This record gives sequence, C-alpha cells and structure tokens, in this order.
Amino acid sequence: MSRVLLRPFLRSQASALQNPGSQQIRLNSSLIKEVTSLKQFKEEIATPKLSVVDFYATWCGPCKAIAPVLENFSNSYKDSTNFLKVDVDQNEEVAMEYGVSAMPTFVLFKNGEGIGKIVGANAQGLKKAIEEYK
Repeated sequence: MSRVLLRPFLRSQASALQNPGSQQIRLNSSLIKEVTSLKQFKEEIATPKLSVVDFYATWCGPCKAIAPVLENFSNSYKDSTNFLKVDVDQNEEVAMEYGVSAMPTFVLFKNGEGIGKIVGANAQGLKKAIEEYK
C-alpha cells in the first residue's frame, strides 16, 4: 500500500481553492495576486497606486517566458506598484471588458482607469511604462 503525502505548497493551493477571492500566487520572493472575478478586479485596480495587470493564458509560451521578468518587477517596484494576473481562459469576462485579445497583454491602471497598455512579452516596454506611471 502506498501513501501520498501532501506537500506544504499544495496545502496552500488547496486553501486558496477553498477561498478563491483571496487567492495569491507566490512566485519566488514576489507576491502577485491572481484575480478570479470582474468584481475583484475592479476592487483591486481602484487605488491611487499603480496596478500592473498581466492578462495571460496557461498555454501561452510568451506568457511563460516573461513570468520571471514580472516576478523581478514585482520585487523591484513593490512599494509603488501592485501586480495582478488574470487568466483569460478562466476570466473571459474581465478580458472582454478590457479588450484583451492577445497574450500576454499588460494593462496599467490608476484609480480604476486604464492609463497604459503593452501587448506582447515586451519587458523593456513594460519597465518603461512602470517607470513612467509609478
């Protein structure tokens, strides 16, 4: 008879599934919040602090390639910027509301208003936009 052990990170993922509204993804030492509904999305971006939203898909190669860059940015700009992720396949309503049709797309918000958009895995363009709007 074999036993299956539940590793600690799986326990935290199971906990997040039980309370999806507060789900967060820990990527290395960064903290990027996963948005799970349009209501939560609007609450998260309604802040004077810059919010950078990564609209991504789990099957998207460029999304996976830029993920470590986004992790680094979330650490570098943690005092001035909130970082959010929206899975477009799980949250079509949010993606449609903001006209996202290509992944990755990064949309920047302040006070709930869109102030910038970067389409594609453009790390330099994203950094420039964060520097400009932070």
